[in-house]
Amino acid sequence: MIIEAAGTKSDRYWLSVIVIGRNVGRHLAALFASLPSGTDIEWLYVDSQSEDDSVSVALKQGAKVFLVDKDSVYAPGTGRCIGTAEAAGRWILYLDGDMVLRKEFIPFLNRLRDESALPPKTAGFIGRTRNRYLDNSHSVIAERDYIVLAQKEMGPAEAWGRPALYHGGAVLYRREAVLSAGSWNPAVCQLEEIDLYSRIRAQRGVLRAVDLPMADHYTPHLSSWERLKLNFLPQWQGKRLYGAGQVVTARFKEGGLAQFIRIYPYPFIVFAGLITVPFLYYLWPPLPLLVNGVIVLWLGLTKKWYFYLVYLGNLGQIMRGLGRYKPFEPQYKRVE
Repeated sequence: MIIEAAGTKSDRYWLSVIVIGRNVGRHLAALFASLPSGTDIEWLYVDSQSEDDSVSVALKQGAKVFLVDKDSVYAPGTGRCIGTAEAAGRWILYLDGDMVLRKEFIPFLNRLRDESALPPKTAGFIGRTRNRYLDNSHSVIAERDYIVLAQKEMGPAEAWGRPALYHGGAVLYRREAVLSAGSWNPAVCQLEEIDLYSRIRAQRGVLRAVDLPMADHYTPHLSSWERLKLNFLPQWQGKRLYGAGQVVTARFKEGGLAQFIRIYPYPFIVFAGLITVPFLYYLWPPLPLLVNGVIVLWLGLTKKWYFYLVYLGNLGQIMRGLGRYKPFEPQYKRVE
């Protein structure tokens, strides 16, 4: 893993924007047009072997472009790890190549130029990501807001939000907080955001969720059946669905498993309900059904009705991925 000790690179910029992508050329111009710019802001684009014009588009937009070697192309965390190692901003805004920064978030970004008013131990911020679903012709056919955190889990922007339990791909972090936690893990293909945040939380860093539009994410529309397959099959549409097991293995071997479970307990709660069925049945035959029914009801009331299936799929991914974690240092080059 590429890790740089906190404080070894001077803050040459106030903000670094790191964009990762593969075959996102059609989106990049709109993304870069949405970003703040200036002499104290840098843009970095990390490409995972695109077959379209992503690299040339990013260069044309003025970004520093880095190309991941073919043998190192693995997952979103790989590109973010590389970008973090190359970034020189005090703050880092991470975005995917198929996102657009919302204009409502830019005034909030500018407030961070004066950090004296920030709550203690603030490591970063997350706003609202809205999914804009595309059909095969790349037309938007549906939208959904609050896809990462529910509104009740966020706080007002004027009060710097409220502490968050996790985040998605669009996130703003202090560079020092990311580096001191060991940076993004390039060797996990799923849940890399929760893996990083669990390590930042272990160092008492706090990510704050603000109820403010942050990014639009342009993503293919999937049917319920497709989403179900995406959650349960070991590999589908090029996605390796065992990253949860890699994260568990990494945190067990490298430390921090308890903190990971603390901020992402749901699949483990589902597992506890299932593994105790024989014991509960021995105590009282209806008890296993009652206990697991309470877990399903709790997830339905606190999240969505289908989240039991989501975490059941996570549990399967954990089992499949326990032996698939192989740390490596990604190789890459800068493209001029």
